[in-house]
Amino acid sequence: MKLTSFRVKVFRNIIDSGEIPAESVTCLVGKNESGKSALLQALHHLNPAKPAVTLDLLDEYPRWLKKEHEITGEIANAVPISATFELDPSEVQELEDKLGKGILKSKSVTVSRKYGAESFEIEPEIDYAIYVAPFVASLPEKLQAAVEGASTTSDLRTKLTALSAGMTAGAEPKPTAVASDALAAIERLDADLGKGLVLNSFVDAFLRARVPRTFYFSTYSQLSGRYQLQEVFDAVTDGSDDESIQAAADFLTLARAVPANIEDWNFEQSNAELESVSSLLTKRVKEHWHQNDHLRLEVSLEAQQEDVGGQIRIKRFLQFRVQDSRHDFSSRLDRRSTGFQWFVSFLASFLEFEQDTNLMLLLDEPGLSLHARAQMDLLDTIKDKLAKGRQVLYSTHSPFMVKTDLLKDVRIVEDQGPDKGTAVIADAGVVADVDTLFPLQAALGYDVVQSLFIGNRNILVEGISDFIYLTMIGSHLESLGRTNLPLDARLLPAGGATNIPTFIALLGTQLDIVVLIDGNTSRQRIDNSILMGRLEETKVISLDSFSTVKGADIEDLFTPDEYIAFYNATYKKSVKLSDLKGTDRIVERISRLEGDFNHGEVGAQFLRTLDKSIASLSKDTLERFEKVILAINAALPIK
Repeated sequence: MKLTSFRVKVFRNIIDSGEIPAESVTCLVGKNESGKSALLQALHHLNPAKPAVTLDLLDEYPRWLKKEHEITGEIANAVPISATFELDPSEVQELEDKLGKGILKSKSVTVSRKYGAESFEIEPEIDYAIYVAPFVASLPEKLQAAVEGASTTSDLRTKLTALSAGMTAGAEPKPTAVASDALAAIERLDADLGKGLVLNSFVDAFLRARVPRTFYFSTYSQLSGRYQLQEVFDAVTDGSDDESIQAAADFLTLARAVPANIEDWNFEQSNAELESVSSLLTKRVKEHWHQNDHLRLEVSLEAQQEDVGGQIRIKRFLQFRVQDSRHDFSSRLDRRSTGFQWFVSFLASFLEFEQDTNLMLLLDEPGLSLHARAQMDLLDTIKDKLAKGRQVLYSTHSPFMVKTDLLKDVRIVEDQGPDKGTAVIADAGVVADVDTLFPLQAALGYDVVQSLFIGNRNILVEGISDFIYLTMIGSHLESLGRTNLPLDARLLPAGGATNIPTFIALLGTQLDIVVLIDGNTSRQRIDNSILMGRLEETKVISLDSFSTVKGADIEDLFTPDEYIAFYNATYKKSVKLSDLKGTDRIVERISRLEGDFNHGEVGAQFLRTLDKSIASLSKDTLERFEKVILAINAALPIK
């Protein structure tokens, strides 16, 4: 069965979530306290893989509505979780082979659970005639006539049971022929449906066994480093409300290190099992954890003597330790990074269900404490490993846990206040709180930035003006049959010369970068990047090599009259060349007369009136820009 959608109503801060479509991997995105955890926990209550998950009215019903709904009577029929599942073709075929083709009117079934109910309810659409009609038609003619009008197997059993009591008259009464046929028919029903059962009971049992169980994991389920063994044993037998203790109890159960197996002081049998499961857990961690390959997990039982009033008592503990061969030391699990602790805890809890595909994984803020790269590794693990043959639903507010090529699988969760509660929104355009969308926006931004660095032909420039002029004038030169920047080269504005060394460090030495700088830029930090091997000296191009102006900017590639015209158009001024003093950079000369101005605004004006701007450029200006482009192209790596 596959979950196609679910709906949560009157559960914690959720009044009615609306129908939430589910995919192979479904991501719930929203702010803290928006209701993401509540959605997953409500779904977990449907059919939990681990027992002792109580759907408690007092704890889970929205407090601000509880008393009012008690008065109106609504609370008695509240259904906090309902879900729609679709049978896969093999399941449909198996049921139809047993009961007849078309026995279910729909491949979709609704599963729900009410407050106080021990289990879920199933509501399949059964076409009783598909089974009953041919069954009745196969009966002897007199028996057919006797059960006429039976439309369900319940009706059929009632009539057959009454008919089976018929006896012949006389001194030695015997079952009538119809009674004998009725008894034989009842035996057939028992063989098909189970002794005494009816069709809807059989279908219910068939479907119930195939409804995926839910496995919920949150940060509260994390393993600690050390436990008192007795409290873990208590949780093995009776369960525990403390998710961390329950996680340790589940681990002991998996390792078969249960109370009945621990009979002697050395715990040899249990320690052997623990070593075996520790080895498997280490293997799983190394498959998915790429931050440190030198770690090994050890789980053991230890005994400690203590003097209590002159009597020696043995206190026993369960320890989770991590051996670090790179630094040659070991430590308890809870003394490692919280990210590693989460990763180990999840894999340890999941080992029990690793081979179970009839399972839905519900991960609440997975990997929240992991480094960004480790979060992306986890996301790949979810998609490529955990979601193979099963569905995964997870919540997050981290942009690194969102795949931008799968935004269709993202559900936006927003708390809209006590009147509306948590809402799950499909259209980002109607989200009321823009902060809710930040993880998606950040993920898109990161994806865009990463796409810039896919190739190895990156040109780092100081600002947006450089980007505009080189892009637009380069395109114009190309239209004239002259040289432009290659199509696969990327111009990257650094936001100022001081940011260039940081950009270079972030991009990494695996990429070739050409840097275009103004002639007046301080080269100290750039030269340091060259000395550290992050940048080749031949890849640094200074604009003062292409202008007679000392310390030239990109603006000095234009003639002074051209740039003054752009400045005047931008700021509605009437500055003339004769008004300016000196022969230094044109932007400095204008600033001395007019005050500081935004060079990017002038570039934007150039872009807004592009046709006019391009038409005003002189032959010498085009030639200077082309020389800059030729120099950049020569410095770019060969494809």
